[in-house]
Amino acid sequence: MGDSYLVTNGPIWTGDPVQPWAQAVVVRGTDLVHVGTRDGADALVDASTELIDLHGRMCLPGFIDAHNHLASMAVAKLGVSLSGAVGRDTVLAAVRDWVAAQPGGAALRGHGWMPDSFEDRSPRREWLDEITGDRPMYLFSADAHDMWFNTAAMRAVGIGPQTPDPDPGAQYFVRDADGTPTGHAVEAAAYMPIIVAQGLFSVPNIRLAQQLTLQQAPSWGMTAYFEAGAASGAASADARWIYEDLIAQDHAGTLPVRVAGSYWTRTPNDDPSAITDDLIHWNRDLRSEHVRISTCKMWADGTFMSGGALLLSPCCGHSADDLGAMTFPADHIEAQIEAVQAAGFDMHIHIDADGSARVVLDAYESVRRRRGRENSRHVIAHNSMVDPADLNRYAELGVIANCTPLWGTDYNGQYRDIYTRMLGAERVQERLFPYGDLVRSGAVVTYGSDIPAVDIHEGPPLIQIEALLTRQRPGHPDDVPLVARQRIGLHDALRGYTANGAYQLRLDHRTGTVTTGKAADLTILGADLFRVDPHDIHDVPVVLTMMDGRITHDGR
Repeated sequence: MGDSYLVTNGPIWTGDPVQPWAQAVVVRGTDLVHVGTRDGADALVDASTELIDLHGRMCLPGFIDAHNHLASMAVAKLGVSLSGAVGRDTVLAAVRDWVAAQPGGAALRGHGWMPDSFEDRSPRREWLDEITGDRPMYLFSADAHDMWFNTAAMRAVGIGPQTPDPDPGAQYFVRDADGTPTGHAVEAAAYMPIIVAQGLFSVPNIRLAQQLTLQQAPSWGMTAYFEAGAASGAASADARWIYEDLIAQDHAGTLPVRVAGSYWTRTPNDDPSAITDDLIHWNRDLRSEHVRISTCKMWADGTFMSGGALLLSPCCGHSADDLGAMTFPADHIEAQIEAVQAAGFDMHIHIDADGSARVVLDAYESVRRRRGRENSRHVIAHNSMVDPADLNRYAELGVIANCTPLWGTDYNGQYRDIYTRMLGAERVQERLFPYGDLVRSGAVVTYGSDIPAVDIHEGPPLIQIEALLTRQRPGHPDDVPLVARQRIGLHDALRGYTANGAYQLRLDHRTGTVTTGKAADLTILGADLFRVDPHDIHDVPVVLTMMDGRITHDGR
């Protein structure tokens, strides 16, 4: 029968609109056998039932992160952190100090810079060469979409003036006039050979990445997440061993969270039919009780800041035709959606600008006109900019809006200035990170922290939830909120991190609400969030997490 627990003596937010609050929960084995009054619970407990006394603390459904990379991509957060460093001299001083402290054979790597960390918005390899000599070094940008590398790293894989750009204008090397790469690569297809050659995806590094994120997830209150792209090389197929390892963990009873996986496509050279066939095979062959792969992840564009996303109108001071570019053409996006939907699976598409959002919405609409909805639960991820004219289309098309809450603040103390300079104050207010507008439009909205696009310590849902309520960086109450009208309420934030997340991951039959008959996926917090100042939410401890009736984190 498994263990039995009685959870009571504090507020229990169920997330179930039929019964939003409860006095007591009884767990038996993997399931919730009672959600309701304390009197009703007493009839279902016996001497073997363990009492979990809330002492006034809050119980709620386990958090579901609907966009993250916990299976491998914390590898992009190894080495020196440049987060928040601004100015070439400041950045190089941090790199120089860190390199000087490393032993001779250590891998030289880092993360956290942004284009606007540098006066010219693009770093150079020679700056690193002066520090590293002939030792290869590479550093991921803060969102891991760009890379800064030195000459030794470039030469180690034979990159030079004649090396073609993988996807010209979308995934490419910034170059000098003679064609030589400067040391700045835009998007993964360009920089992938460097990090593969430097052994970033070694088994020990992947294990370390999982220790830093996947294994920590229960201490963040998480019971499930969407793996938005496990990576171990240039193609999704390279990551098969990572899923095999997750399944082995599940069979051993040590997998800490439910994993909804994906098969991904990142280059227009991929054939939509072949990608779909691979997804079908992975769905069939790579599965266990808590691991399923039923989604195709597509990076339809890169990032707006690097010009790798499509705008509806140009940045301030740019020519009328300088709108950026998407990684995939519209017809390819539509073909991939149709192939995946016809096979009975869902799409999860990354976009970072308003023009890209419109292209993807148009593609979803075109497929729906031909095929109908067919029970699809397609997603657009990040929604960094959306034209107001497109906001209602999400609900009308049944497209889920997945959002990245911390980006909707003055992230790294730089986002406000960067976006205002590039877009102008009016456009920022009108369409930047319109998460409140999407909630109010009636769309299904979900959330994910998207490590490595934020730092590891910023991954916990409570940090993201505070950002949704305040539009300020947690721990920075004096920040001016970034587009204050996009703030949302706590009920909506919790729903996005529980029931809506379960819906996106197709786990809503088992989890997402505290409902009799569903799985015992619970989180207990050290305080009632409805009685906490929103600026203090990030400091509320996770006391206990339970997945399928098994305690996965116990901080009592």
